[in-house]
Amino acid sequence: MNDPSRIYRWLLLVASLVTIIYLVSAAVHENYLAQWKTVQREYLTILQQKATDDRGRELLAKFRVEMKQASIPALGTVDRCVTCHNGIDDPRMTDVPQPHRTHPGHILDKHPVDRFGCTVCHHGQGAALTFNEAKAEDVFWDYPLLPPNMTEATCVTCHDAEKLPPDQIPLLVVGMKLYQEKSCGSCHKLGGRGGTLGPALDNEGAKSKHQLIMTNLKPPHTTWSWQNAHFRDPGGVVPGSLMRNPTVTRPETLALTVYMLSQWKRDVPESYLAPDKIEQKYRALHPTPLTGEQVYRQYCTACHGNGAYTRWDKKFNRFIPAIRGVSLVSTASRDYLQANIEQGRPGTQMPAWGPHAGGLLPEEITGVIEYLRSGATAAAPAPALTLHGDAGNGLSLFLRNCAGCHGMNGRGGMAPEIGNPVFQQAAPDEFIIRTIRNGRVGTAMPAFQRPDAPALGDQDIADVLAYLRTLDSHRGQKAIAQNTVTAAPSGGKP
Repeated sequence: MNDPSRIYRWLLLVASLVTIIYLVSAAVHENYLAQWKTVQREYLTILQQKATDDRGRELLAKFRVEMKQASIPALGTVDRCVTCHNGIDDPRMTDVPQPHRTHPGHILDKHPVDRFGCTVCHHGQGAALTFNEAKAEDVFWDYPLLPPNMTEATCVTCHDAEKLPPDQIPLLVVGMKLYQEKSCGSCHKLGGRGGTLGPALDNEGAKSKHQLIMTNLKPPHTTWSWQNAHFRDPGGVVPGSLMRNPTVTRPETLALTVYMLSQWKRDVPESYLAPDKIEQKYRALHPTPLTGEQVYRQYCTACHGNGAYTRWDKKFNRFIPAIRGVSLVSTASRDYLQANIEQGRPGTQMPAWGPHAGGLLPEEITGVIEYLRSGATAAAPAPALTLHGDAGNGLSLFLRNCAGCHGMNGRGGMAPEIGNPVFQQAAPDEFIIRTIRNGRVGTAMPAFQRPDAPALGDQDIADVLAYLRTLDSHRGQKAIAQNTVTAAPSGGKP
């Protein structure tokens, strides 16, 4: 009689044998063929070759094939990198292959592994015991191992970059300089100073790949790969990005990437901070004001260029005013410029730069105003208009002559928003009258009272001014009700 359980007993036997084979294989691999043990046996062979004196033979006798680690509770890390990198502090290992070679430079002289570990500088998964897991690019780990040329980004954790020897942080030095030269602060805040069009960058280096859009990025999906690609083509990496292409070379892109990785507010015990880092923290609380030219170059040039001429911004499809143009600075008062800088232009790309917004100090705003006005000659007062303006006729004239650039209601056009509340409150009548009459040299704003072909008479200008003042929410309703306004230079804020 056939036994129906026979087949199941055979299956159980085979499965048991396979399980035993796997268990034995795992035990052999764990205890004899583990990657770190293979590496240490290779290092033991090198030690035997290097043991040519008493000290060498002593080191050979003390060496044990075993797991090694540096436990640093103050930094919240356990680093087992020294399990494979056994020769990092042995000067005899300068000519051997990795991972046995001595650490380059003299960093370990002041940064011993038993106090600092490895990942505080190099990142990576310190508790790993295989190269792939330690590198951590393709595993679930927030901060993979940095490429060797980018590890200088972590020096600012404990040091002030401006006090370190430039030859030790060459990319970081270039990145810092480029950040200022490219006027990145026009759109980004750093240390509480900068524009608001883009995100603040104070903790950019702490971001993991999970916080970045990787859809359009080829592997490896690391934060530095993202930064590198983003600097070359912002819109290609982040669809719809408002960031202009900074037009940088590949070496410059690498330098900016290192600078971004260095922006990490990592909390480390004060005992780990170098004296220059503590001094840097003090200076951040008591900053030295920049000169007007420095402020302009760091926070204005990305949009305004040299400021001498108006220019068409293809990114935002509008003209950027010539804020250093002779027509503006010879006409605009200091109060007008100060109001526009401190308060910005709400609803436009021009942010507020006051101490509680863009972070500029009062003396820096004064300095940049003087820089804008440098070389300009104050204009003579505009001839008074004692005519009463008709806001209704002014609307017709505005739609016919002005709305094409300035937009309906003075908002949303290609040219400056003259219906903007900051403009309305800061610009005196005299300023508006002179601008309509004489235009703006070097811009698309024409003169409407040219001697050879005047387009608008004095009454027309009075009517346009009357309409423009209805755009100010603080006084517009009153002007509309009266339908008139007296157009005469006020000599100050209206």
